[in-house]
Parts: sequence; structure tokens; C-alpha cells
Amino acid sequence: MEELIERWGWRESIFKELEKLASDIVSEPFKTVFSSLDLEEVAHEIYKCILAWLSEGQSLIPLSLCQSQVVNIVWNVYCKGYDNLHQFNREETLNKVYKEYLEYFFDAELARKFTLREHWMECFNKLKETDQKLNGIEFLLSDSNLPDINLREHEMEYNNNGYDKLRLKIYEEKQKDLKAEFTEKAPSILLNAITKACRAKVSVGKNVSIVPIFSNAHVSEQEKSEVSAEPQGVRYKTTMMLRVNMRFMDLVIKHEFEKIHFENFRLPMLVPPRPWLDRGAGGPLFTRSRKSFREQVANPNLSVNDEMRKRLTFKTQARPVFDALNDLGSTPWIINRPMLDILTRLFEMCFDKENESLLKLFGIPLHPSTVEIPQLINTRQMQTREEYFSKLKEHQKAIKTRNELNSLYRFMLYRIVLADFYRDKVLYFPHDMDFRGRVYPISPYLNHMGDDINRCLLLFARGRPLGKKGLHWLKLHTINMYGHLKRESHETRLKYADENLDKIIDSAERPFDGEKWWLDADSPLLTLASAIEIRNALSMSDPAEYISHLPVHQDGSCNGLQHYAALGRDFQGGQVVNLLPSEKPQDVYSAVAERVEKKRIFDEENETDAAKKEMLSKLRLYLPQPIPRKVIKQTVMTTVYGVTLIGAREQIARQLKALDVPEEEASTFAKYLTARTFECLGETFKASMEIMEWFKKCASAVTRKAGLCRPMEWVTPLGLPVIQPYANNRYINSDLFLEPINMKQRGAFPPNFVHSLDSTHMMLTTLYCRRAGLTFAAVHDCYWTHACSVDKMNEFCRDQFIALYNQPIIEDLSQSMKKFLHKDLPNDEFLELDDLFTPKFKRGELNIEDIRNSVYFFS
Repeated sequence: MEELIERWGWRESIFKELEKLASDIVSEPFKTVFSSLDLEEVAHEIYKCILAWLSEGQSLIPLSLCQSQVVNIVWNVYCKGYDNLHQFNREETLNKVYKEYLEYFFDAELARKFTLREHWMECFNKLKETDQKLNGIEFLLSDSNLPDINLREHEMEYNNNGYDKLRLKIYEEKQKDLKAEFTEKAPSILLNAITKACRAKVSVGKNVSIVPIFSNAHVSEQEKSEVSAEPQGVRYKTTMMLRVNMRFMDLVIKHEFEKIHFENFRLPMLVPPRPWLDRGAGGPLFTRSRKSFREQVANPNLSVNDEMRKRLTFKTQARPVFDALNDLGSTPWIINRPMLDILTRLFEMCFDKENESLLKLFGIPLHPSTVEIPQLINTRQMQTREEYFSKLKEHQKAIKTRNELNSLYRFMLYRIVLADFYRDKVLYFPHDMDFRGRVYPISPYLNHMGDDINRCLLLFARGRPLGKKGLHWLKLHTINMYGHLKRESHETRLKYADENLDKIIDSAERPFDGEKWWLDADSPLLTLASAIEIRNALSMSDPAEYISHLPVHQDGSCNGLQHYAALGRDFQGGQVVNLLPSEKPQDVYSAVAERVEKKRIFDEENETDAAKKEMLSKLRLYLPQPIPRKVIKQTVMTTVYGVTLIGAREQIARQLKALDVPEEEASTFAKYLTARTFECLGETFKASMEIMEWFKKCASAVTRKAGLCRPMEWVTPLGLPVIQPYANNRYINSDLFLEPINMKQRGAFPPNFVHSLDSTHMMLTTLYCRRAGLTFAAVHDCYWTHACSVDKMNEFCRDQFIALYNQPIIEDLSQSMKKFLHKDLPNDEFLELDDLFTPKFKRGELNIEDIRNSVYFFS
């Protein structure tokens, strides 16, 4: 495919379009930016970016993503031009710092004395002692993507005290304004130039036409929402996409790209990433900064990073957050080569449709060539109208299926290719976070936070001896991944592992030719990876000496409700989400289902209304057994995410229909069961549900009241400012005003607040594990470490959860909301809001210290 594109001369065409822009546009900010651009370099970088888009095999690409990438290319080349013009060698300076910085990873004493952030600044300060020109310009190594200073043009003075920091600040603000204006105005102009430049020869019937590759498209997406307030749980949204010409897509399927093109920052790193510093500066890109927060596509004009920095009241605020990001990003990984070989073998089966049922077990798609596209007869006169439209529908459905498979196939291909490329290398996954503080690896294709395919491919690079209890934890991990004994005690799971040890070893040695025990697992690939590790350990004379690299997982138990139960000190709620010690793991879904069943029996015996009694009789006819756990599971799970009454009804109706209840009856029964489920949740999590309602009322008041009318915001216990980005930009007298979208602000606040707390708990655990020398990784509420250190990690996990909920979290939130109140509010409104922002719920009797002895809190 690359050869064809070269023949069509896209790179040269892009260059010519950029030349036209440079000569035609004389207004700001384009004049300033384009005046110092190396247009050949910009054209080359844009060309590479386009190859990356197209090699993904997607016929629709989010327009905002394309615009953002192209604008960043232009801006980065502009910044580089400044570096060259003013003879500042950023790479040389950073190389000196980085060489010193790497000592941290080989010297245990340094790791004990410093965090990664502290050590980086220590290395930089040492360099400053030998190079006086670096005084006062730490921002060159750590701050946002701004070009370096022009000493003469901007009258920056160099003297014995270094650069004039005040003028440096003024310059920096000017450059931020320039970038903001360029980012706002440039996207559509640059994309229009690309659309004009990228054209291809395609067959249209018997003719060959030159057509543009890209066009803009409004795409209406049907979303199945688990928490939607719309009827049927379905909502529609229109998204602007860059559409790839369908005839060109046919060429891509026929003539595949010889290479897969990736942008560097979307790949794992081969060296430890540069750390995040104070205020979210720095970050993993070597010579340029990333942003510590992922910007929101929904409102590209609202910068979450800028809003966060505005709310940092002192330089060292939120340091533990950035330290935790650094610790997570500096965990070294290697590829699990045996699992890569097995996945490669499975992936090669995707060309044969007969393998579809086997591949479905692992989430591996068929190749798009397995879809046959029915041919349409050219003239409608040869068919009846009904036949024609029936065949047209089949044709369109087949094309849609093929395109979807093409996307899935290429995503799978990327992961296999990348894993093979990194087969013998050590990897690092630098992390960033969303606006709530939830963390994610930056590399989207290969990371430990993906599905089971991703997870089974990765091992810790540092191995640790299993020690006394390591084999014990390996066995438990294997059975946990197997998934059939989730509600049994650890002792029962270990007994099952020992009784089936021959099957486990057989799976490791003959995965496709043996008994295939692993194929029955809930997570077959992770089960197999663990079985291989057990086989390897048992092959040693002393398994305790086996050096294990396999991450062992410990999962929270309905973690959102765990946080709510801790906030409200709900005893019953805490019991069913494993905040309290128990002989077996408790199951909140079963507990709520049992309560609903008791209410159903009571209603059957005591209901006097004839219509309701008939409905209950019919429900018993269709569901003679106790209410199944799965009927109410989704509703209980999504309660923490603010599921509405209508959304919950639809969830339960779907489960009833899956049990062969007729659609009309399912809707009636769901209305009854939803009401009873919410009642039971309110009884089990009494204070928690009151807190959730208080959250919603407060968010409504903050976002709706004429005197406040602002997005909901708060500060996490680690000092990270959070602002909900659901707002429209409004300008009043040239000042930006964020007008909150009320429904989104209200509905999203409870789950977002809890997510910021679960992230805080994870970060605290991260920091304590690093200090103790443990290898640690996390997938939100699933914590990973070596088999030998699971007990120690579990201790930190519980200690930090207790420490977190010994803080006055609700009281601090109350005080932060009261700061929104101001003297200009009418007195009655002031008093009303002050009263609303004062929590009045009564906490339960849960002793938070009991979590320390709960085996199944995380297990």
C-alpha cells in the first residue's frame, strides 16, 4: 500500500498545500507560527501521521483526534525551530540529566532516599552547578510545550542571578496565548489542506477516477447505556468523523500495508520515563512535555490541565499523585514469550471460519476476508423491488461486518506484532490520568490494562523467588482466573488446585493436545499463563527458589460499594462487600437477590390489590425459583454509577427476557423488581444511599442556582483538584465562563467522586509498595505484585484504605462547597445552601479497623 501512496505523491501534495497556507494566510496566529516553520519537516511528519491512521484499517476516524494530532505536529516543529534558532540543545542538556537519573534504577540506596521526582531534580540541580546558564529555567526541562526564549527579541537579561524570572513569566504567558489561539483556529484549516492533498486512483465501474481519500461525516452512534435515562436504555449521539473513502478501503484490504505505522508516544518505552514533576510538569516524552491529565474530547476548548493548575494553591500540592504516576510508570515489564507463541498460533487460525467458536473463547476475531460480500445485479429491472432491496440489505450488512472485523483484526494484529517486536526487550508503560485522577498507561495498544490478551502477554521484568508462600498464591491466582469457585473460601480453592494439579500441569505442557482444562476457565489465557508458571515452579527441586515473574492479582469486591459503605460506615453493606472478616467471600448480588425474594414472598402473602396479586402470581409462574442473582446484578453494580429508575428497569427487563419471559410481561415484572431492588439497597446501604442522594442534591444546587452556576469541583485527599468538565464555554466581556451542563453535572458527581477516592486508595498503596521495595501495578481496583509479596501488598492495601477513611472526607467536601457561597447571595438563599451543604445523615456502626482482618476485602 505504501508504494501506491508514494506513486500518488501525497507527501509532495501536502507540502504544496502548506506552502499555499504560508503565503495566503497573513492573519495571526498563523503568521507567527508559519513564519519560522520548516514546511518540509511538517509535511513529512503529517504524511507519517496519515499512514498511521490508514494502517489501522478504520473507515471512520474521530475528527477531533485527527485535528489534535496535526496541530501538535505543526506546533512541535515550530518549537523545534526556536530551539535551533537560539542554539539551545535541549536533547544534549536532557541527556546529561538523564544519564545521572538512570543511576536510581541500579542503586537501592537512592531508591530508599528519594522519590523519582526528587532524584530527577537532584540530578538537574547538580548540572546547574556546572552550567550557570541553566539557573532559573527549570521549565525548559519540565514545563509545557513552549518554544525557548529569544534573548534579544524579548529583552531577557542574563546576569549573575540568572534570567529575569518576571519577564520569563510574561514571555511564557504570551506563548500560552499564542498556542491557545492557534489550537482553536488551525484544526479545520490544516485538515482541509490534508483533504485537498490526499487523493487516489480508484475504480468506479469500468472507469478510473481520482478521488479525495478523506471527507467529513456526521456519524450517528447508537449507544447502549447501562445508566441511561432514555427509554429502552438506548441513546443516540452525533460525532464528527473523518471518513475514509470506501473504495480506498477496498484497496487497503486487497493491498495491505507492508509496515504498521505507529506514533512513538503511543508505544511502550524501552527506558524508564522522565518523571512527572510538581504541578504535573515534565512527563515521559524525552524532549517535550505531555500533559498529566487526558484532555476531554467532549469539550476540547476546556483544558483539564489548565483548570487543575489554576486550582493548585501551592507548588508542592498533589505531589503524592505525581509520585504515584511515576512509580507506576517505572515498573519494568517483559513479554511472556510462551504465551506470545500460543497467541500467535491462535491468531493464525483466524483465516478459517471453522475456527470461529474456538477463537471466540479468547476474543480473537476472524480475518475480514472470511466474510463473503453478496454481489448486486447491476440493473433493478432483472429483479422485483422486494428482491433488490433484500439483496441490498444483505450486501450492506456483509460490508458492515467485514469493516468491523477489519478493525478488530488490525487491533489484534497490532498487539501480536508489537509483542513480537518487544519479545526480548524490557518495557515501561508511562501513565497519565483522567480528570478524576484515575490512572491509565499512555500506550493504547500494548499494556497491562487491556483485556486478557494484553494481560497474558506481560510479565514483571524483575523476578522474585517464590519463597515460603509464593506457590500458595500462585495456586490461588490460577483458581481465581479459572473463575468457577469465586464464592468459595481460600482453603476450598487451594484444595481444588491440589486435586486438579495434574490437569493444571497438563494444560501447561499440552495446551491444545491434552485435556484442555484451561479452556473451561472464565479467563482461559490468564489461567494458562498461571498454569505454566506453576509447572515451571514444580519442576524445581525446591519450588521456593523458583524465580517468578508472573503478576498475581488481588481484586476489590464491588469496589464502588466498598467505598460507599466505608463513607457511611454501613455495617450490613460493609458485610456483604467484604469490609468485615468472614469464612467465605460475601456476595453483594446474592445478598440483595435474597432480600428481594423475601419481599416477593411477603407481597405474595399480604398483597390485597387484585391487579398486583395477579402480577405476582404471573411472576411466580415465570420465575418459580428464588430471584436469580443475575437478574439484579447489573442494577446493583451500576447503582454506584448513578443508574436511574428507568435505566434499572431496562437492565432487569433484559435479564428477564433472557430467561424466556415474554417482552410485555418482562416490562411489568421489571417495574416491580426494580422498586424492590432499590428498597433492598437502601436497607443494606442505608447511610451510603443517603450520601449518594446528598451528593446529587448538592451538585444540582452548585450547578443550577443562579448565584453559583458553576461546574462541580473538589480536592482529593491527596490534594488533587478535580473539576467536572461537563460545561459549555461562554464569554462575558471577553472572560471565559464555564456554563455547567446541569444533568450531566448532577448525575456524574456521585460516581466521579467515588472514582477519585478509589484512585486515591490505589495511589497510596502504590507509594507504600515502592517505599518497601515491592513491584506493583494496578488496573483501577485490581492490584498486582509478585507471588512472594502478595501478603505485604495486602497489608498496605488495607492499612491505606483504613487511613483514607479515617479522614473527614465528607466534612472536607462540605467545607469546600461552602466556599462557593459568597456575600452577594440573597440571605435566604445563602442560608438555604449553607444548610444543604451541611451533611445530616447518620453513620452506621461499621468499625473501619475491622477491614485489616478481612481476607476477602481484596482477594
